[in-house]
Amino acid sequence: MALEQDCKFILNLELSESYIYGTAFTSDNSYSINIQQASNTLVVLPSDFINMEESHEALVCFGLLGDSDKNKIFVRSEVKIGRDLIEVYLSQDDVLLNLSNHLPVEMTLHTAQFTLT
Repeated sequence: MALEQDCKFILNLELSESYIYGTAFTSDNSYSINIQQASNTLVVLPSDFINMEESHEALVCFGLLGDSDKNKIFVRSEVKIGRDLIEVYLSQDDVLLNLSNHLPVEMTLHTAQFTLT
């Protein structure tokens, strides 16, 4: 059996010289967010946001302005729990370049945890 969870954030982002930063809003809270280049793709979430005891894999969807599928960027990522901000590390240069040129307005993490029944 799979326990699926979607985490959706509305993003208000700005571009710096080497990273993207701003605020990620949920329906009841807001978090600082930092998106940058790294050797591995990884999303680090605040410990108060999601109850995960070990890391999981997620499908991350960045939504750009507009509603069509071509305005979405998908990446697979490991998800871990960290401190009080959201950190997104991307290993694909083309993905980070695309996000830098067209700042995303939303981000959704789709996770699935499989359990034995």
